[in-house]
Amino acid sequence: MRCYKLYIIWFLVGMILVGFDLIPSWLEWANSVFLILAGCVAVGYAMETFGKKRGLIASILIGVATFTIEGMSAHFDIFFGSYDYTNRFPPLLFDVPIGIGFAWIVMIMAGHALTLSFKTRLVKALVAALYVVVLDLVLDPVAYVVKGYWLWDSESAYYGIPFSNFFGWFCIAFVVQLLLPRIKQLPSKQSIHRMNMVFWTIVVLFIWIALLAKLYMACIVAVISFSLLQIGRRFYNGAKKT
Repeated sequence: MRCYKLYIIWFLVGMILVGFDLIPSWLEWANSVFLILAGCVAVGYAMETFGKKRGLIASILIGVATFTIEGMSAHFDIFFGSYDYTNRFPPLLFDVPIGIGFAWIVMIMAGHALTLSFKTRLVKALVAALYVVVLDLVLDPVAYVVKGYWLWDSESAYYGIPFSNFFGWFCIAFVVQLLLPRIKQLPSKQSIHRMNMVFWTIVVLFIWIALLAKLYMACIVAVISFSLLQIGRRFYNGAKKT
């Protein structure tokens, strides 16, 4: 899949350019290209899993709905808290980065791929939403404190990011997982691998940037939380086989 190969190349380059803040202002649109490429991989996963038509429609609805929610939250201080996007994450549409919708498609489909082994829809949605929230525990501090992609107007012990933001992320991820179409056919191992790789490379990228910026608390919280989720998932899979 060309999008996946391009994504991996973009990721490897981004580890250096983004990590060491080497991207000039005129090239900041490349951050959105990174998310768009990841989003294309996620759409491919959705089309294989839910059927071409339903997968494409689901992806479009997720992208449009989450972009709208993010815009409403930024303009009216609802859902996540009081914050505003800056011009450091172009291109913007209605003052919201267009990459945001693609990012949500990635997170939703990655959460789905990571929890394929769970049979109960409610538990699957719960665990998938937890993966999304844990990602944001390192993503948000990097995007706000280090990169300045958005600015929070609040006070919090966790880098000034309000709890309402993480609660909002959890609720949206949980509800969207519940609303996903039924699986038409199990995705191929290659498709699952690609989706998982996209998710974990994003995790690695943000932990890498957080380490370079000395956001050690965010790194520790993310690593411990992801480790617990992975241990729990493996324990569940092991118990299911016995």
